[in-house]
Amino acid sequence: MLLAKRVEKVQVIDLIPSEIVDQIMAPPAPVAPPTPPTPTPPKPTPPKPTPPKPKPTPPDPTPPKPKPVKPKPKPVEVVKPKPKPKPVKPKIKVNLNSTMRQPDTQKVKAQQAAAERARQAEAKRQAALKQSLNNLDSKLSGRTSVNVPQGRYAAANYESLIRRKYVDATIHPGTISGDPVVKVQLVISRNGNVISARIIGVSGLASWDRAVQKALDRVKRIAPFPAGMSGAKKTFNLNFNSRSFQ
Repeated sequence: MLLAKRVEKVQVIDLIPSEIVDQIMAPPAPVAPPTPPTPTPPKPTPPKPTPPKPKPTPPDPTPPKPKPVKPKPKPVEVVKPKPKPKPVKPKIKVNLNSTMRQPDTQKVKAQQAAAERARQAEAKRQAALKQSLNNLDSKLSGRTSVNVPQGRYAAANYESLIRRKYVDATIHPGTISGDPVVKVQLVISRNGNVISARIIGVSGLASWDRAVQKALDRVKRIAPFPAGMSGAKKTFNLNFNSRSFQ
């Protein structure tokens, strides 16, 4: 038979550290007042940002110099040979714009006297012609003897009328050596209108040629044909000499 073991009682000793014993035995230390909190320094104001410096304006870029353009060589012009001008028939040109000299008083009087003498001579010639035609008319008989002299007389009288018309229209250039003659051709209709008037032969003296040409340009009408003249128009070839126009 088994016997139970005897339990021995063991005293438990509590050990207290010396630090705690000292604290218990020592008087309580005075409680120090709490340290006030250190004030927080104010935050520094951040400095204002410095405005950025303006960027310098870049200078205008210098335009590049244009490259010299070489001039294009001019095309060589081919000179075509000029055609030979056709020979032009010389025309009688009368200068109508030339300044005419104003004759002095003595010359004008002399010209007027000469013109009067020419008119008187023409009147005598017409009277003599009329007389001779009358004499011829009295010697001839029959219808033919009457009609032919009347036609001749009418044509001669009309030609004298033409001359007087152009003498009055001509401004004489003044003193002229010799007696230059200009040949003219007139075509006149039955009602007296001048159809054409042109110089067909120059005198060789420019001043007299110009005077005659201006007279041809001025006269546009003579007079209707007399009853004894037949035909719708007639051509008259006349000689205008300088002396008979003075």
